[in-house]
Amino acid sequence: KIGEGRGLDSKMQSIVRARTALRAGLPLCLAAGQRCLSFGRAEEGVVKALKDILESAGNKDWEKYEKLCDKDITCFEPESVGNVAKGLQFHKYYFDLPSGPSSGIKNNVTLADLNVRILGEGNSAVACYNRLIQKLEDGSPVTVKSHESRVFEMKQGQWVCVHFHRS
Repeated sequence: KIGEGRGLDSKMQSIVRARTALRAGLPLCLAAGQRCLSFGRAEEGVVKALKDILESAGNKDWEKYEKLCDKDITCFEPESVGNVAKGLQFHKYYFDLPSGPSSGIKNNVTLADLNVRILGEGNSAVACYNRLIQKLEDGSPVTVKSHESRVFEMKQGQWVCVHFHRS
């Protein structure tokens, strides 16, 4: 735990934990070793980065996607056919594909059962969720579900995705 093992009394340990947590963007309930019932500032930052990644992928916005992901990102996803894909170049291929005919109706994306966990000293996080995509296929509405986990690291003040698994 933050602040332990430094020869400090329990009151000082609490103060050190609180200050360290606030600097890392963690809610105070995590500093106190409690489970938080709502997202704190750090978790909200991860959720924003996650939504920005999914939006940039959906819009084929490579410049934004590239800024939100580590250049050495790794992943397991159906497109990698059981292999770990390494680096952004694997993903760039899909951004460069021509778009199909558009119905003019945007897909609707819902993140169900979203769980964000801040790890260690607050510089890494895991987000797990079910992604539901409602879209039109051949004029009929369909919903597609995937199970996803993403690992984020705080780099230069921003959450960056370093690994994901989608099935």
